[in-house]
Amino acid sequence: MVDFEELFSAVEHIVINSKEDCTSAVFVPLKGEKVDAHRFIPMAIEHGAKHVLTAENSAKLQKKYPDVQFYSVEDTLEALQAFGAFCRRKYKGTLIGVTGSVGKTTTREMIAAALSSEKKVFQTKGNANSQVGVPITLFDMAKAKQEISVIEMGVSIPGEMERLARMCSVDMAVFTNIGDAHLENMQTKENTCFEKMHILMGDPGRVELYLPKKDPILSQLTEERIQDMGFLGKRALSLFFYEKEELPLSVPGEHMKENAGIALLLSKRLGISEKVAEKAVCAFSGLPGRGEKILTKDGILILDDSYNASPDSMKAALKVLSEEKGTRRVAVLGDMNELGKEELLRHREIGEVMRGLSIDCLFTLGEKSKEIWKGLGEKTMPGFTFLSLEELQRAVEKEIRSGDVVLFKASHSLSLSKVIDKLVEKHKV
Repeated sequence: MVDFEELFSAVEHIVINSKEDCTSAVFVPLKGEKVDAHRFIPMAIEHGAKHVLTAENSAKLQKKYPDVQFYSVEDTLEALQAFGAFCRRKYKGTLIGVTGSVGKTTTREMIAAALSSEKKVFQTKGNANSQVGVPITLFDMAKAKQEISVIEMGVSIPGEMERLARMCSVDMAVFTNIGDAHLENMQTKENTCFEKMHILMGDPGRVELYLPKKDPILSQLTEERIQDMGFLGKRALSLFFYEKEELPLSVPGEHMKENAGIALLLSKRLGISEKVAEKAVCAFSGLPGRGEKILTKDGILILDDSYNASPDSMKAALKVLSEEKGTRRVAVLGDMNELGKEELLRHREIGEVMRGLSIDCLFTLGEKSKEIWKGLGEKTMPGFTFLSLEELQRAVEKEIRSGDVVLFKASHSLSLSKVIDKLVEKHKV
């Protein structure tokens, strides 16, 4: 049995990668599909670890490293999550959890930007929103002791949100949308909604739920229907709907206006001055890989939305591209993953949407993205399709010129960010 209070006081970080600096940290070796990180415990100790969770017999290691505290547990992931839950209960501030099919990270960042204008705010680092990332985030949150915390909670298979919710017990839950992401595992959008709605689970008390008014599934929910889902337990629910705010934002897109809407609504609920919050929201400039604008010295505007993609987010990005001013509007698109049985249809639908948009050139990467061309129907458009990232990269470098506006959008595994890096290296910023 681990004394979590003692462990919390003894360390300043949680580390799961033995190659990192483990000084003042507890090392948690996790068992993956291919590698069991218990084999790397000596490396973690070499890198400064003085505290180690282990699901294996540590007698030999204890003898070899007498100055190291080993904590025996049955399962290191379960122990990490239990430690995360303990850290959540130590935290006395307001905890906001953000979930949804797409846009979680950008929404979280804009909310944090608005709230930070007058409050001390902690937020998830990067996109640590998983079964491993969330408990580490909760530890960091408890150490930071800020007034408000905004954390991201992502799931891809049924059952994951319940585990996250029991750890987090959020005070406020925000949904960005219910879309096509992870349909390979969830099967339907309704299943996705039900799974993510488990975010409301937690300790007795009141929980506030914020839903986008324009989402066709979430907009139909009422407090009674959510109660009937059966997992609120002893929690009382307050339901709010938000909509887009028409403000002079620094980032384009209707989805960004919706992000502004929830950021300002939460700011109002938490006592932030409206004018101060609006100023912070309007100054928000986006994130790398998630709609960031990059202007090269010779006048090429890059819309870097390369971090990930789903049908909904790709359609939104293409609309943004079509509204930008430039000599040519060029779309560089790649496969969208985890869409299940209808993945080819979802790619064709992107081409169908492009028929009605002002886009001048198209490059695609991947087998599934060939369907985008089929979706264009009779609309002709210059461009190329590739199966090799290197070939795409060479073609983009050759084709793109001053005055072009270029959108990059695909699932993360397609690595379109590498093409952007080469383009920026060539044209400078």
